[in-house]
Amino acid sequence: MKRVLLVYPRQREVYMSSDTPYPFPMLGLTLLASLFPPHYEVRIVNEFIQEIDFDEEVDLVGITTLTPLVKRAYEVADRFRDRGVMVVLGGVHATFVPEEAKRHADAVVLGEAEEIMPQLIADLENGELRPFYRGQRLHGLQGLPIPKRDLLGKGYSPIFKVIETTRGCPNRCEFCAVPVIAGRRYRTRPLSDIERELRDIVKREGEYIFIVDDNVIAQRSHAKGLFELLKRFKVRWMGFATIEIAKDEELLKGAQQSGCISLFIGFESLNKENLEGPKRKFRGAKDLQEYIERIHDHGIGIQGSFVFGFDHDDPGVFERTVEFIHKNRIELPNYSVLTPFPGTPLWRRLNTEGRIFDRDWSHYDMSRVVFVPKGMTPEQLQEGYLWAQKYSCAPRSILKRLLLGPRHHLGYFLLSNFVLRKAQMQVIKRLKDVSLAVSPS
Repeated sequence: MKRVLLVYPRQREVYMSSDTPYPFPMLGLTLLASLFPPHYEVRIVNEFIQEIDFDEEVDLVGITTLTPLVKRAYEVADRFRDRGVMVVLGGVHATFVPEEAKRHADAVVLGEAEEIMPQLIADLENGELRPFYRGQRLHGLQGLPIPKRDLLGKGYSPIFKVIETTRGCPNRCEFCAVPVIAGRRYRTRPLSDIERELRDIVKREGEYIFIVDDNVIAQRSHAKGLFELLKRFKVRWMGFATIEIAKDEELLKGAQQSGCISLFIGFESLNKENLEGPKRKFRGAKDLQEYIERIHDHGIGIQGSFVFGFDHDDPGVFERTVEFIHKNRIELPNYSVLTPFPGTPLWRRLNTEGRIFDRDWSHYDMSRVVFVPKGMTPEQLQEGYLWAQKYSCAPRSILKRLLLGPRHHLGYFLLSNFVLRKAQMQVIKRLKDVSLAVSPS
């Protein structure tokens, strides 16, 4: 019996704006755990909830790495390696900077793990890992094992179940890592596989399901079949989509009838110059208002994502964005500072232009400015982000948006806003004293 410890590194005292007291059950590590043979004993530790026992007897430690958390990931890896325990690093950050990650690990997994796990496990059995593992192709999603959710233990949201039905994105958003990691074509799971997993996790009517796909409506035929499936299970669900769903009455109605209560939509910017491109059709504020109304008319709320710091943003962007959100009663706004994550086209461009002045990965949390914007100073970008975040998470602002808006699923959105508010205020407090110190070196 070999023992494996899978770690999601976190520093409990450091909040991100999306943190909640009871985080969503993680999917990545539970799916990874299901790829090990039966004679492996696998444990999962999420440092946001549990503490790591660095004296635990294990044969292998696997650590997933996101850029703002990688400093802690390396600390955890180094402590286990000091004891002679083999460590594998994987995840988005390790995929983009594998040589850096290799300094703290015996092996680095680049990209998706499903295809390379048989080879990695065989090498582990032989007692010698290769330095790097990279799949030659993107893994098909048919026949994926059911994630081992029972390994998570207590401390996660008891309300939400998490599931994946597609991967990939053909869009070429400069700041996004998804097309690089998951490919530029959509891969879909067979509906029969999704049904099998839903039967495993849905225990009663009215349960909440969170669909982690980057765009749940990406393939229309798949989305229609998925909505019919969700309708049969009588669940309530949330997921990611584009505003394009508002243009398709059949899909929008299907989402409504299948139990959709909220869609996370990436508006990103209200400025045409920021988003124009051959692969992107910009929707002006007037069109967006009409589309938002259509979504609301179908009883679906919106979690809207907005990014500050694009090249055509000026100091007035913060007030214009907040005004748009309140005018259109977007139930749950999400603000981010444009962040040049390593490996993305944005990183390459800003690095070439000499505009990145902060290379401390722990600052790459989408709330701190690490580059010189074009239309304002770094200080203006930092202060504007903090102002918008503080304004929109104020109780008066939350109540005004929700009570004067459509009031669909009012209890859910009230709870969501106030649950997130604690983390948002922690971020504001943490950055308040450093905002004026942000300047290029």
